[in-house]
Amino acid sequence: MENSSEKRDGKRIEPPPVPDIRLLIQGAARELINFSDHGFGILIETPTDFHLGQRIDDIRLEIAGSIHRLRGAVAHITRMKTGHVLGIRLEHRSIEEYRFVADLKNRCKGHTEGR
Repeated sequence: MENSSEKRDGKRIEPPPVPDIRLLIQGAARELINFSDHGFGILIETPTDFHLGQRIDDIRLEIAGSIHRLRGAVAHITRMKTGHVLGIRLEHRSIEEYRFVADLKNRCKGHTEGR
């Protein structure tokens, strides 16, 4: 396991607490902890279920009923006080995928700035 918190650049944001964002990874609902233009952080209970570099081809991000399929790879597994965070680096297949994730991040950032 790698603790890469010192490598982060501060561009990650927490998603707003809205029920219209849902993340499924390999068919299982996951709690989205943070995300950036290039990836997600999700809460996991069992870090041994994943390994560094593991490809994840079944990522479904559902927003207000619209499903977006993404893929990525495990970038880090970080132990936190409340469990483990699995970092997934997205592999954007098109500029549209990148723009979708960047737009979502900016939309969420707008919701969290006033808190």
